[in-house]
Amino acid sequence: MQTKHAPISFPRKAVILAAGFGTRMLPLSLDTPKPMMPLWGKPVLGHILDMLSRWGVADVLINLHHQPEPICDYVRRRTSFIPRVTLSFEPDILGTGGALQRASWFLDTHSFWMINSDIAADVDPRPLIAAFHKPHVLAALWLNAERGPRTVEMTNGRITHFSSSRPGTEGTYTFCGLQLLSPRILRFIPPQGFATIVQAYQQAIAHTGKIAGVCVAHSYWADIGTPDDYLKAHREILERHVAGKPGAGLLAPDRLRSMQSWRRRIRFKGFLAAGDNVVIRKGARIANAVIWDDARIASDAIVEQAIIGKGCGVHGRVPRVAVRSAFSISTPGNTADIPLAMALQSLRWLPAETTIIPFEPRGSARYFTRLESQGQRVILVRYSREREENALYTRHARFLKSIGLPVPAILLDAPEKNFFVMQDLGDQSLQSMGKTWPLTRLTAFYHVILASIARWHIKGARAARQRRLALVAPFSDDLYRWEREFFCRHFMYPKLQPSPETARKILNELTAVAGDLLKAPAVLVHRDLQSSNILLVGRRPFFIDFQGMRFGAAAYDLASLLCDPYVELPLETTMKLLDAYNRLVSRRQRVSENLFWRAAIERLAQALGAYGRLSANPETAWFGNYMAPGLRMMQRALEHAGTCPRLLELMLEARKIDDRGRDNPAVRISFEKGRSDFGSSTPLPRSRIHEYSASRAAGVSDPNLPCLFKSRLRGKRNSHCAIMPPIPNFMSGLPGLKIPS
Repeated sequence: MQTKHAPISFPRKAVILAAGFGTRMLPLSLDTPKPMMPLWGKPVLGHILDMLSRWGVADVLINLHHQPEPICDYVRRRTSFIPRVTLSFEPDILGTGGALQRASWFLDTHSFWMINSDIAADVDPRPLIAAFHKPHVLAALWLNAERGPRTVEMTNGRITHFSSSRPGTEGTYTFCGLQLLSPRILRFIPPQGFATIVQAYQQAIAHTGKIAGVCVAHSYWADIGTPDDYLKAHREILERHVAGKPGAGLLAPDRLRSMQSWRRRIRFKGFLAAGDNVVIRKGARIANAVIWDDARIASDAIVEQAIIGKGCGVHGRVPRVAVRSAFSISTPGNTADIPLAMALQSLRWLPAETTIIPFEPRGSARYFTRLESQGQRVILVRYSREREENALYTRHARFLKSIGLPVPAILLDAPEKNFFVMQDLGDQSLQSMGKTWPLTRLTAFYHVILASIARWHIKGARAARQRRLALVAPFSDDLYRWEREFFCRHFMYPKLQPSPETARKILNELTAVAGDLLKAPAVLVHRDLQSSNILLVGRRPFFIDFQGMRFGAAAYDLASLLCDPYVELPLETTMKLLDAYNRLVSRRQRVSENLFWRAAIERLAQALGAYGRLSANPETAWFGNYMAPGLRMMQRALEHAGTCPRLLELMLEARKIDDRGRDNPAVRISFEKGRSDFGSSTPLPRSRIHEYSASRAAGVSDPNLPCLFKSRLRGKRNSHCAIMPPIPNFMSGLPGLKIPS
């Protein structure tokens, strides 16, 4: 007699969590809550409702708090009444657990779905339902073993921890924002106030309740909580549509036809997801872009890896996001953006006619936003006083301008509100020129830069002393100690892993290097004279990011400029430029080769420490791309300085890490016959430095990357080995000014 299995019972109710502030999607979320952001032309909420409808869900409750009006309007305009939608507004945000407790009246005795409203999903619900119906299970959570932070621990289908102490390792998973729950979970949630569902799960586990985890094969999930994730989801869904994989249904045929229609009218690369009533002028450069309804793209616009907000008009380069400023100032329910409002009032610009383009986060507790209105552009800079020098920028700018140095003009200074406005110098940095200019032209521009730097060092020092200019503390034993400890903490220990004895000897070597620099004559130094802080305006170099200006060795600035991981100058060019500087200053102020290479060791140690710290933050992870060139420059400096033998030995031993990462697709090693190694004077072509790794551009990350540069050099004396990460678009869109002609 054949056994009959009971049919799977599909839940009939669901709760959609849509009350969040959307902080990671600012400024896009100022007027459009994340559930209403279009994903290939349909709001994310619409995709979720469609999926629940296919699963047989009849009733849905959506909780609301931030920007509820767009969601209410969308629900009212829906042509389908399946599932039925109930809205629950929270005057005070309650969290995932508190929202569920507030919705208890909506639930009955049967299981129900709860789903986040900021995910893209295509998944078969049956494995979750099957796991849920096992004995003693209170909830079944959809997990992913490959993507995301992987902080959930699971053993034999049972979740044991939600905040793993070993994230990303074997046996850890990422929660995908979808769960099937029993109403019995409510007994573990406080009757009132803020609470999270994870707290309820942890209490349930402590009381022998079982929380199941399920990895569903042949599914698609993407977190779209940040602009980068949002763009990535669009690209992945298009790729899956072409390949016929799960997730393909998130791209409707009419949206694919719309993209093909745009391709007949304009030229673009990758994908283009454009909304209704969008205008794109011929000549605009478009690549992998999402453009919302009613946006206007000018012929000179560069919209690459970027999102253009609703009704926004853009000119020039958009580093990542552009929105209308009116939303930041006057959107109901939002706290007014006081610095932006003050800036527009001072400029006499209308909010409705102003576009705001925030730059990607940087590592200096400052936040840059480009403001654009009727062809005019300025930079709004907000800063935190956690770093003393941030408040000195405007005073330094006025001082440097007074002694004839090309720096930004300050249009508005509001130290009481921690912001200022300066003119926009545009996007052409020395770093970006290093990718495209021939070496002869680039070298000529460096000569012009050095003339200004010599003036900065000598005349600037004299004027600063005479005027008693407020500066941060000069280079000292304490500052150099901080730099080497910073290098050890954020780079040497985690990346190179020396023994305690080796680390002690390296610290002693770096202490001796600092001692040599302290003996040099003190001049007024920029302190961060890297290529990204020098912009081309007309034919002149302009300098930015000089808030850390102080007294110190000229060699430190020269090492920052000529041994810059962002632009790897050939050795011969570096030496010629050092000689050119020495011809511009007095004999006493000249920098010897020996001191120059010691300064390069000091500066590169500080830079590598910064790359290590910043790359650990998801918002600034792209700084990790510069570890490999930083290591190459450091090895060259160590070899020419003839000092720090232990540090040089550690660099060479780093090749062992490559043996563990040899097959990693995130790294592409290129040998170019006939190219010089660091000891040769043969110029290296720009193309050698700036090839890109496709997998790195797609977001692949490898903690071993910084040390992969050496192992394949063995036995290849005349070859050059380069690890080639992509240059982020942001680096060619640095803040600055445009001085009117």
